[in-house]
Amino acid sequence: MFKHTKSSLILLSIVLLIIAGCQGETVTNVSGPYKGLTGTKMIEAVFASDAPITLENDPYIKGDAIDIIVELSNKHTEDIAQGNVRVRLTGDSAIPNFFSGAKEVIAPTLIGFDTEINQATPEEIDLGPLYYIGDLPAKTSKKITGQYCYQYPVKVKGFLYYTDKPLEIGTTLPTGSNPPSSVVVTSVDQQAVDVRDGQGKLRFRVTVKNVGTGNLVPSMAECFTYRGKRETEFLSIVASGAYPITCDNGGLIRLNKDTSEKIVSCEVTGINPSNLGSEPSELSLTLIGFAYEDEILPASIWLEP
Repeated sequence: MFKHTKSSLILLSIVLLIIAGCQGETVTNVSGPYKGLTGTKMIEAVFASDAPITLENDPYIKGDAIDIIVELSNKHTEDIAQGNVRVRLTGDSAIPNFFSGAKEVIAPTLIGFDTEINQATPEEIDLGPLYYIGDLPAKTSKKITGQYCYQYPVKVKGFLYYTDKPLEIGTTLPTGSNPPSSVVVTSVDQQAVDVRDGQGKLRFRVTVKNVGTGNLVPSMAECFTYRGKRETEFLSIVASGAYPITCDNGGLIRLNKDTSEKIVSCEVTGINPSNLGSEPSELSLTLIGFAYEDEILPASIWLEP
């Protein structure tokens, strides 16, 4: 009895390995176009290391011109054209009772990330100079804070499997499917093709999430406007592939206020039942209809009377 049970287990293990191997064949060499690009920010914004000067032993004296430079780095492989990025100072930096000279700037074209040398081309944005006009009783530390807001479509590249066999469904969202972005597609879950009356259809679900530290706003025109903590975040998804695709609610997505994500259902119709197979077919998911507002990491300066 023991020998028979052991043989059965060995046979079962071999069968499972064969099945796993067959499933693996459907996803061999499948990867997204952004493989190797990392990070959850399409654009990174930092204050320049020497503008402002942040050393305690090298303080500004009242009346000094305080240079304020923000470096914007495009982490996407595509250029982001002029007019799609706005930058401003916030907090005390933008309050006339403390500082004068703060301004909002529209960034020029941001050159795309160079994958050959693995490097971005920073663009310097001049937000100053600032002049401290407050009343200093003694040496004081002040934080320079700012925000940036940009609008650019997030183009996600995944796969669908037009097969009526569930075991032939491979990886739908491989590594590198999303460009560097705070708004991403975290999963694509598909069903097998359902064939009825000589026509095939396929349903799949897409999970969209804000994985960044910032907020979605309706458009560039509404960047830097007051919104409550529970303000709803909206965007739209456009799906395209080998066959016509429609998504629920016309593709309009309302992110959950607590999880910052949403699952949207889509359906592929008009699938040719005689042309099914295990090979992956390209799926394009474009996230549009929003601008993204984020904070710039503060820089602390020192002031003396």
